[in-house]
Amino acid sequence: MDPITHAASGLLLSQLIPAPSRGWAAAAGVILAVLPDTDYVMGLSSRWDYLRYHRAFTHSLAALPLWALLGAGVGRVLGGPRWFRPLLYLGLAAVAVHLLLDWATSYGTRLLSPFSQEKYTLDWLFIIDPYLTLILLGGGLAALAFPEWGRRLGAVCLAGAAFYFMTCGHFHHQARALARQVFEKEVQAGGTAAALPQPFSCRRWLLMAAAPGGIKQALVQLPFWCWSPPPGTIKGVQQPVAAASCPRAPAGDYRPPESLMVQDWRAAAAMPPGYSPEAQKLLDQYLDFARFPLLTRAEPKKEGFLLEWADLRFTVPGRAFPFVLQMRLDAPGNLLWGEVGRCVEGEDEPGR
Repeated sequence: MDPITHAASGLLLSQLIPAPSRGWAAAAGVILAVLPDTDYVMGLSSRWDYLRYHRAFTHSLAALPLWALLGAGVGRVLGGPRWFRPLLYLGLAAVAVHLLLDWATSYGTRLLSPFSQEKYTLDWLFIIDPYLTLILLGGGLAALAFPEWGRRLGAVCLAGAAFYFMTCGHFHHQARALARQVFEKEVQAGGTAAALPQPFSCRRWLLMAAAPGGIKQALVQLPFWCWSPPPGTIKGVQQPVAAASCPRAPAGDYRPPESLMVQDWRAAAAMPPGYSPEAQKLLDQYLDFARFPLLTRAEPKKEGFLLEWADLRFTVPGRAFPFVLQMRLDAPGNLLWGEVGRCVEGEDEPGR
């Protein structure tokens, strides 16, 4: 989830937990709510470090009490003993909500780090959700500005945010059931079907499944009411999508379940005879991050090969993919360079 939403949740919680000063509690709530994202500094050294360490230990359940104790300890030093307990409770609440909101997205959060490096996702919320942000921010500002009745409105907004959160989970349950039906063959063959949230509506979903030699996906807009398709009634029309350099998600609309268009992405044919240990390590790091990786480009060059992977998990109609791996290898498979970022059409060596 984006930092503004985290800050808004911390502001709202700070006005619902009693503290010696509402103003200073608001500042503390915002800081505590964004503390787990201090791992952004990993991205200052390299994008690879960002992919490897973002949402790791700082976002774990083990770090939750440590962040709360840190905030309470700083509050005690700066404001005296009366601040320790309020900031301890506020820290536990603000960081717990931070972990919950990040867990609800599709990016992946290592909640059990350092004991496990597995990434957990609920796939309920898009990474930026303006509706949730406005509910939390509106409640927090009202509670801060109008102490008499603002706290009641803030409590109502917190309940509204929880209701919205559960509504997204309800629609995800329906979308996932639909994905399993649309991609029944892929699931039976051992593939994984998923329903990933899309921006600006909890009814819009990206249905995905890994297939042999490619990935299938479909954009759907679910009905308002509770809905469950009869088995075998929803198939979707197949639309081949050829992998290309600097891939971009095809422009498309979110269709009702009865008229789905299934985009069948086909992987490029791999050309290198093998990878050096350095090249294999780089590729393994990317594949550990990517959830639906696809080899979109494999071109021969004078001195070797140019390879490109995209993570189709981040599909938004008409938008370029944000995390694309490009690697250049020499003829024996040794790594010449490799970078992760947005691919720029016509550039063989991004950023150079």
